[in-house]
Amino acid sequence: MTTPVIRRPLLQIDLLNQRVLIADPDLARTDNPEDAPGNFSQVDITDELKAKFIETIGNFWHTEDDKLEFFAYYSDKTFIVHRERLKYDFKSDSSYLSKYEFKGATPEQGEYVYDVARSLFQVIRQYKRTKALEAIKSVEKEVAYFEAKYLKKKREKKMMLASSDWRVLPDVPESYDGEKDRWIAWRAKIRSVAVMNPDEYSDMLTFAKDLYVLKYPVDPEIYREKYPNDMLEDGVTPAPAYMDENDDNQWTIYDSYASKDFVDDRMLNSLIYAKIRVQSPVFVEKKVRDIIRAMQIENIDPDFDSSLFVLPEADEE
Repeated sequence: MTTPVIRRPLLQIDLLNQRVLIADPDLARTDNPEDAPGNFSQVDITDELKAKFIETIGNFWHTEDDKLEFFAYYSDKTFIVHRERLKYDFKSDSSYLSKYEFKGATPEQGEYVYDVARSLFQVIRQYKRTKALEAIKSVEKEVAYFEAKYLKKKREKKMMLASSDWRVLPDVPESYDGEKDRWIAWRAKIRSVAVMNPDEYSDMLTFAKDLYVLKYPVDPEIYREKYPNDMLEDGVTPAPAYMDENDDNQWTIYDSYASKDFVDDRMLNSLIYAKIRVQSPVFVEKKVRDIIRAMQIENIDPDFDSSLFVLPEADEE
Protein backbone atom coordinates (compact mmCIF):
# COMPACT_ATOMS: atom_id res chain seq x y z
CA MET A 1 0.00 0.00 0.00
CA THR A 2 1.39 3.40 -1.02
CA THR A 3 1.54 6.05 1.69
CA PRO A 4 -0.17 9.21 0.43
CA VAL A 5 1.95 12.35 0.27
CA ILE A 6 0.58 14.95 2.66
CA ARG A 7 0.66 18.46 1.22
CA ARG A 8 1.13 20.99 4.00
CA PRO A 9 1.44 24.77 3.59
CA LEU A 10 4.87 25.98 4.68
CA LEU A 11 4.97 29.63 3.69
CA GLN A 12 2.94 32.43 2.17
CA ILE A 13 4.24 35.81 1.10
CA ASP A 14 1.68 38.48 0.28
CA LEU A 15 3.37 41.44 -1.39
CA LEU A 16 0.15 43.39 -1.83
CA ASN A 17 -0.51 43.50 1.92
CA GLN A 18 3.21 43.23 2.68
CA ARG A 19 3.31 40.28 5.04
CA VAL A 20 5.01 36.91 5.35
CA LEU A 21 3.39 33.90 7.02
CA ILE A 22 5.49 30.87 7.85
CA ALA A 23 4.49 27.56 9.43
CA ASP A 24 6.07 26.50 12.70
CA PRO A 25 8.84 24.02 11.76
CA ASP A 26 7.43 21.28 14.00
CA LEU A 27 3.84 21.79 12.91
CA ALA A 28 4.93 21.84 9.27
CA ARG A 29 6.01 18.23 9.67
CA THR A 30 2.84 17.03 11.33
CA ASP A 31 0.98 14.10 9.79
CA ASN A 32 -2.29 15.93 10.17
CA PRO A 33 -2.64 18.44 7.32
CA GLU A 34 -5.41 20.22 9.19
CA ASP A 35 -2.98 21.32 11.89
CA ALA A 36 -0.74 23.48 9.75
CA PRO A 37 -3.00 26.18 8.23
CA GLY A 38 -3.90 27.67 11.61
CA ASN A 39 -0.36 27.69 12.98
CA PHE A 40 1.50 30.36 11.07
CA SER A 41 3.78 33.05 12.40
CA GLN A 42 3.26 36.37 10.66
CA VAL A 43 5.50 39.39 10.14
CA ASP A 44 4.88 42.57 8.17
CA ILE A 45 7.23 43.73 5.43
CA THR A 46 8.52 47.30 5.21
CA ASP A 47 8.74 49.01 1.83
CA GLU A 48 12.53 48.79 1.91
CA LEU A 49 12.58 45.08 2.72
CA LYS A 50 9.94 44.42 0.08
CA ALA A 51 12.20 46.10 -2.47
CA LYS A 52 15.15 44.04 -1.22
CA PHE A 53 13.13 40.82 -1.57
CA ILE A 54 12.12 41.69 -5.14
CA GLU A 55 15.70 42.60 -5.98
CA THR A 56 16.93 39.27 -4.60
CA ILE A 57 14.47 37.01 -6.46
CA GLY A 58 15.17 38.83 -9.73
CA ASN A 59 13.32 39.93 -12.87
CA PHE A 60 12.10 36.44 -13.68
CA TRP A 61 9.62 36.76 -10.85
CA HIS A 62 8.84 40.46 -10.76
CA THR A 63 9.05 43.45 -13.11
CA GLU A 64 7.25 46.76 -13.26
CA ASP A 65 4.96 45.37 -15.99
CA ASP A 66 4.48 41.90 -14.50
CA LYS A 67 4.38 42.01 -10.71
CA LEU A 68 4.48 39.19 -8.20
CA GLU A 69 1.63 39.60 -5.72
CA PHE A 70 1.33 36.29 -3.86
CA PHE A 71 3.46 33.19 -3.40
CA ALA A 72 2.56 30.07 -1.42
CA TYR A 73 4.90 27.11 -0.90
CA TYR A 74 4.00 23.58 0.23
CA SER A 75 5.76 20.62 1.80
CA ASP A 76 5.66 18.62 -1.44
CA LYS A 77 7.68 21.42 -3.12
CA THR A 78 4.73 22.66 -5.12
CA PHE A 79 3.79 26.32 -5.09
CA ILE A 80 1.12 28.76 -6.16
CA VAL A 81 1.99 32.10 -7.75
CA HIS A 82 -0.35 35.01 -8.39
CA ARG A 83 0.90 37.87 -10.52
CA GLU A 84 -0.47 41.02 -12.09
CA ARG A 85 0.64 42.16 -15.52
CA LEU A 86 0.04 45.13 -17.73
CA LYS A 87 -2.07 44.32 -20.80
CA TYR A 88 -3.17 46.41 -23.73
CA ASP A 89 -6.74 46.62 -25.03
CA PHE A 90 -6.69 47.47 -28.74
CA LYS A 91 -10.41 48.21 -28.79
CA SER A 92 -10.22 50.90 -26.16
CA ASP A 93 -6.62 51.81 -26.97
CA SER A 94 -5.70 51.64 -23.29
CA SER A 95 -3.65 49.56 -20.87
CA TYR A 96 -4.99 47.74 -17.84
CA LEU A 97 -3.73 45.40 -15.11
CA SER A 98 -4.77 41.76 -15.23
CA LYS A 99 -4.34 39.23 -12.41
CA TYR A 100 -3.40 35.66 -13.29
CA GLU A 101 -1.85 32.49 -11.91
CA PHE A 102 1.73 32.11 -13.05
CA LYS A 103 2.84 28.53 -13.85
CA GLY A 104 6.06 29.06 -15.75
CA ALA A 105 8.57 28.39 -12.96
CA THR A 106 10.54 25.21 -12.29
CA PRO A 107 10.56 23.48 -8.88
CA GLU A 108 14.07 24.79 -8.34
CA GLN A 109 12.99 28.35 -9.05
CA GLY A 110 10.04 27.99 -6.71
CA GLU A 111 12.26 26.60 -3.95
CA TYR A 112 14.59 29.57 -4.33
CA VAL A 113 11.74 32.04 -3.75
CA TYR A 114 10.75 29.95 -0.73
CA ASP A 115 14.30 30.19 0.66
CA VAL A 116 14.48 33.93 0.03
CA ALA A 117 11.10 34.42 1.72
CA ARG A 118 12.27 32.38 4.72
CA SER A 119 15.40 34.51 4.89
CA LEU A 120 13.27 37.64 4.76
CA PHE A 121 11.15 36.26 7.60
CA GLN A 122 14.28 35.76 9.74
CA VAL A 123 15.46 39.29 8.99
CA ILE A 124 12.10 40.83 9.93
CA ARG A 125 11.82 38.75 13.09
CA GLN A 126 15.24 40.01 14.15
CA TYR A 127 14.00 43.54 13.53
CA LYS A 128 10.98 42.83 15.73
CA ARG A 129 13.19 41.56 18.55
CA THR A 130 15.21 44.75 18.40
CA LYS A 131 12.10 46.93 18.32
CA ALA A 132 10.59 44.98 21.23
CA LEU A 133 13.69 45.65 23.31
CA GLU A 134 13.48 49.32 22.41
CA ALA A 135 9.80 49.38 23.39
CA ILE A 136 10.57 47.73 26.72
CA LYS A 137 13.24 50.31 27.40
CA SER A 138 10.82 53.06 26.46
CA VAL A 139 8.14 51.73 28.82
CA GLU A 140 10.70 51.41 31.59
CA LYS A 141 11.77 54.98 30.98
CA GLU A 142 8.31 56.52 30.71
CA VAL A 143 6.14 54.40 33.01
CA ALA A 144 8.48 52.92 35.59
CA TYR A 145 10.90 55.84 35.81
CA PHE A 146 10.56 56.53 39.52
CA GLU A 147 10.48 52.89 40.55
CA ALA A 148 13.56 52.27 38.42
CA LYS A 149 15.33 55.13 40.18
CA TYR A 150 14.45 53.64 43.55
CA LEU A 151 15.65 50.17 42.54
CA LYS A 152 18.83 51.65 41.07
CA LYS A 153 19.68 53.32 44.37
CA LYS A 154 19.03 50.08 46.25
CA ARG A 155 21.21 48.22 43.76
CA GLU A 156 23.97 50.82 44.06
CA LYS A 157 24.26 50.19 47.78
CA LYS A 158 24.47 46.43 47.33
CA MET A 159 27.04 46.69 44.56
CA MET A 160 29.25 49.13 46.45
CA LEU A 161 29.24 46.82 49.45
CA ALA A 162 29.82 43.71 47.35
CA SER A 163 32.69 45.33 45.46
CA SER A 164 34.45 46.31 48.69
CA ASP A 165 33.97 43.06 50.67
CA TRP A 166 37.60 42.15 50.14
CA ARG A 167 38.79 45.36 51.80
CA VAL A 168 37.86 44.11 55.27
CA LEU A 169 39.15 40.55 55.00
CA PRO A 170 41.58 39.71 57.82
CA ASP A 171 44.41 38.71 55.48
CA VAL A 172 44.38 41.98 53.51
CA PRO A 173 47.24 44.19 54.77
CA GLU A 174 46.78 47.89 55.47
CA SER A 175 48.68 50.42 53.38
CA TYR A 176 48.49 52.91 56.27
CA ASP A 177 47.43 52.80 59.92
CA GLY A 178 43.66 52.80 60.40
CA GLU A 179 42.82 52.04 56.75
CA LYS A 180 40.68 49.01 57.54
CA ASP A 181 38.81 50.90 60.26
CA ARG A 182 37.92 53.51 57.66
CA TRP A 183 36.63 50.85 55.28
CA ILE A 184 34.49 49.36 58.06
CA ALA A 185 33.11 52.80 58.89
CA TRP A 186 32.44 53.61 55.22
CA ARG A 187 30.61 50.32 54.65
CA ALA A 188 28.51 50.91 57.76
CA LYS A 189 27.60 54.37 56.49
CA ILE A 190 26.64 53.00 53.07
CA ARG A 191 24.36 50.48 54.78
CA SER A 192 22.74 53.25 56.80
CA VAL A 193 21.89 55.42 53.80
CA ALA A 194 18.11 55.30 53.67
CA VAL A 195 16.70 54.97 50.16
CA MET A 196 13.18 56.34 50.12
CA ASN A 197 10.41 54.27 48.52
CA PRO A 198 8.24 55.96 45.85
CA ASP A 199 5.18 54.20 47.30
CA GLU A 200 5.52 56.42 50.37
CA TYR A 201 5.14 59.60 48.32
CA SER A 202 1.98 61.11 46.93
CA ASP A 203 4.00 63.56 44.87
CA MET A 204 6.54 61.92 42.57
CA LEU A 205 8.32 65.20 41.96
CA THR A 206 9.12 65.45 45.67
CA PHE A 207 10.28 61.84 45.62
CA ALA A 208 12.59 62.56 42.69
CA LYS A 209 14.05 65.60 44.44
CA ASP A 210 14.66 63.69 47.67
CA LEU A 211 16.22 60.82 45.81
CA TYR A 212 18.45 63.13 43.83
CA VAL A 213 19.94 64.82 46.89
CA LEU A 214 20.67 61.48 48.59
CA LYS A 215 24.42 61.40 49.13
CA TYR A 216 27.07 58.74 49.65
CA PRO A 217 30.39 59.21 51.41
CA VAL A 218 33.46 58.66 49.25
CA ASP A 219 35.41 55.53 50.12
CA PRO A 220 38.80 55.69 51.91
CA GLU A 221 40.77 55.26 48.69
CA ILE A 222 39.05 58.21 47.00
CA TYR A 223 39.53 60.23 50.19
CA ARG A 224 43.29 59.56 50.08
CA GLU A 225 43.37 60.61 46.42
CA LYS A 226 41.70 63.89 47.35
CA TYR A 227 43.87 64.32 50.44
CA PRO A 228 47.22 62.51 50.05
CA ASN A 229 48.51 61.43 53.45
CA ASP A 230 45.44 63.12 54.97
CA MET A 231 46.82 66.55 54.09
CA LEU A 232 45.61 69.49 52.02
CA GLU A 233 47.42 70.53 48.85
CA ASP A 234 50.10 72.39 50.77
CA GLY A 235 51.20 69.10 52.34
CA VAL A 236 51.25 70.71 55.79
CA THR A 237 47.67 71.51 56.75
CA PRO A 238 45.67 68.49 57.97
CA ALA A 239 42.70 67.61 55.79
CA PRO A 240 39.16 67.41 57.19
CA ALA A 241 38.57 64.20 59.11
CA TYR A 242 37.40 61.22 57.10
CA MET A 243 33.61 61.36 56.48
CA ASP A 244 33.38 64.88 57.89
CA GLU A 245 29.77 65.80 57.14
CA ASN A 246 30.76 69.44 56.61
CA ASP A 247 33.30 68.60 53.89
CA ASP A 248 31.46 68.63 50.56
CA ASN A 249 34.45 66.98 48.86
CA GLN A 250 33.69 63.77 50.73
CA TRP A 251 30.04 63.40 49.71
CA THR A 252 28.47 62.70 46.34
CA ILE A 253 25.15 61.75 44.80
CA TYR A 254 26.84 59.43 42.31
CA ASP A 255 27.82 55.85 43.08
CA SER A 256 30.68 56.00 40.57
CA TYR A 257 32.24 58.89 42.52
CA ALA A 258 31.73 57.21 45.89
CA SER A 259 33.32 53.80 45.30
CA LYS A 260 36.47 53.13 43.31
CA ASP A 261 35.98 49.36 43.58
CA PHE A 262 32.46 49.69 42.19
CA VAL A 263 33.74 51.64 39.17
CA ASP A 264 36.42 49.02 38.49
CA ASP A 265 33.89 46.18 38.70
CA ARG A 266 31.42 47.99 36.46
CA MET A 267 34.07 48.64 33.82
CA LEU A 268 35.04 44.98 33.84
CA ASN A 269 31.41 43.89 33.58
CA SER A 270 30.87 46.34 30.71
CA LEU A 271 33.76 44.81 28.80
CA ILE A 272 32.38 41.31 29.36
CA TYR A 273 28.89 42.45 28.38
CA ALA A 274 30.22 44.10 25.22
CA LYS A 275 31.79 40.82 24.18
CA ILE A 276 28.65 38.81 24.87
CA ARG A 277 26.41 41.48 23.28
CA VAL A 278 22.72 41.94 23.78
CA GLN A 279 21.88 40.12 20.56
CA SER A 280 22.20 36.36 20.52
CA PRO A 281 23.13 34.25 17.48
CA VAL A 282 20.26 33.10 15.26
CA PHE A 283 20.81 29.57 13.98
CA VAL A 284 19.69 29.07 10.37
CA GLU A 285 20.37 26.79 7.42
CA LYS A 286 23.38 27.57 5.27
CA LYS A 287 21.35 28.69 2.26
CA VAL A 288 19.23 30.99 4.43
CA ARG A 289 22.36 32.46 6.01
CA ASP A 290 23.95 32.99 2.60
CA ILE A 291 20.85 34.69 1.22
CA ILE A 292 20.62 37.02 4.23
CA ARG A 293 24.25 38.03 3.79
CA ALA A 294 23.77 38.50 0.05
CA MET A 295 20.82 40.81 0.72
CA GLN A 296 23.21 43.24 2.45
CA ILE A 297 20.55 44.57 4.79
CA GLU A 298 23.27 46.70 6.39
CA ASN A 299 22.91 49.01 3.37
CA ILE A 300 19.34 49.69 4.51
CA ASP A 301 20.01 49.74 8.25
CA PRO A 302 23.62 50.13 9.44
CA ASP A 303 22.62 48.73 12.86
CA PHE A 304 21.55 45.40 11.36
CA ASP A 305 24.14 42.66 11.87
CA SER A 306 23.92 39.80 9.37
CA SER A 307 26.78 38.02 11.16
CA LEU A 308 24.30 37.08 13.91
CA PHE A 309 22.81 34.52 11.55
CA VAL A 310 25.02 31.46 11.93
CA LEU A 311 24.97 27.74 11.23
CA PRO A 312 24.31 25.20 13.97
CA GLU A 313 27.55 23.60 15.18
CA ALA A 314 26.73 20.37 13.38
CA ASP A 315 26.50 22.23 10.05
CA GLU A 316 29.54 24.47 10.42
CA GLU A 317 31.83 24.61 7.42
